[in-house]
Amino acid sequence: MYNLYEKIKNGEDVRQSLSIMRGLLRDKKEGPAAGLWLDEKFEEEPEFWLSLLKSEDPKIRKNAALVLGLLGRDECRDALLAAYEKEEQRFVKSAYLLALQGCDCEEQLPFLKERRRILLGEKRTAENDKHLREELEALNGLISEYATAKKRRFTGKNELSDVILTTWKDYRDLTARQITCGEVTMMGSGMRVKDGDLRELLSIRTWRELLFCLDIDEVSRENAAKELAESNLREVLKRYYEGGAPWQFRIECRSKMNLEERSRFTKKLADGLMLETGGNMLNDTSDYEVELRLNEKKSGGFLPLLKFSGLPDRRFAYRKHSVAASMQPALAAVLAELAKPYMKENARVLDPFCGVGTLLFERNYAVHADTLYGTDIFGPAIKAARENAATAGIPAHFINKDMRDFSHEYKFDEIITDMPGEGKNRTAHDVDCLYRALFERAEALLRPGSMIFVYAHDRGYAKRWIRENKELKLEKEWRISEKEDTWYLAVRYEG
Repeated sequence: MYNLYEKIKNGEDVRQSLSIMRGLLRDKKEGPAAGLWLDEKFEEEPEFWLSLLKSEDPKIRKNAALVLGLLGRDECRDALLAAYEKEEQRFVKSAYLLALQGCDCEEQLPFLKERRRILLGEKRTAENDKHLREELEALNGLISEYATAKKRRFTGKNELSDVILTTWKDYRDLTARQITCGEVTMMGSGMRVKDGDLRELLSIRTWRELLFCLDIDEVSRENAAKELAESNLREVLKRYYEGGAPWQFRIECRSKMNLEERSRFTKKLADGLMLETGGNMLNDTSDYEVELRLNEKKSGGFLPLLKFSGLPDRRFAYRKHSVAASMQPALAAVLAELAKPYMKENARVLDPFCGVGTLLFERNYAVHADTLYGTDIFGPAIKAARENAATAGIPAHFINKDMRDFSHEYKFDEIITDMPGEGKNRTAHDVDCLYRALFERAEALLRPGSMIFVYAHDRGYAKRWIRENKELKLEKEWRISEKEDTWYLAVRYEG
């Protein structure tokens, strides 16, 4: 740092030395010590360091701004703001804003917002477009650190809506047959519902995501911002949220592009959409009201969809707690729905690998059970299951115990479980032993004629031990995920 400082002080390779200095300050190992050294030097001669912002060389001004921003001092902030206002070179202006992200700028928010308003109204040309986008992106990032979006109330639950519901491909019909309002069209990953009743859709437990459609089914890669701005995007937002513009958004792009290409595309699109809508849409990746979902199509364009962060989806509100291995609640609902024809009302149900209780609860929502019991060797999961049960208002008993050591005064009518798979602390042999124990314990735990529903990550083990036990009969099996090779088995214990 000292050698770099001497070169800068003597006017030698100033631009390059500042750039190297910035790299040192940002380095995880060297940064803290370099920052302390620079802070002391700034204390000794602040005028010298701030004078670099007035250099005749715009690239020196740019690099000096980025170095000073890392100090986070009030003097630097005031000088950076003054230099930003006076700067005439467009390619330098965004550097001042990036530097200001290291300073406390809360009191400067009115000035920054006014500057954004002016930028959004500025006429775009081939010459200014690139730097205008860069400045707007940096400005928006700086403002978003302090300006929290007002949480608006979602007001469209009574609206007939054009939406897409995503679900498990082979079991789309489980969801479709529960829809009584609207026109349903099957799609690869779910279904489109035209004029659907949101209240009804929000009561169906077997879909994964609910995404709102626009009046265009495709936007091009080259002109996506303009095409979205000309669509009914803003009308849809007005329809479902109280209050007017601006709306905070983020972009989720699902594409075959690599990470760098996708990042470049979404950044350009976000900036373009802000400009095309005159600031009605503001990009904010952390405090957003709507996610703009872009799914790449075979044509190379994108299907644009909206996911509202304010949509009150309370289907699984009971699940206050989960652990890493917890099953998705919508998947648990699908499994319960598949097994419904084999279930009986007011059954006594046991889940010997219950986790946080999700599968047990969804089984109870599908067909009411009389008694729910769950066992698991992982104590934090049992604690979470008890708290989830209290939230759901469902009487259930959760026991921190290995199912191989569990016994009960009466026998159960049903076992339903998500079997553990191989993992960091569980070998293939361990998993095989668990499947064997599950089916061998049927006699001790179940009444004759009872059902065992098994979500299996290792179908081969399950079927082998079913064949070994002459009192078990495989009634039906469903492939849930071809990619993950997961299956769901309905097995009858004949006794």
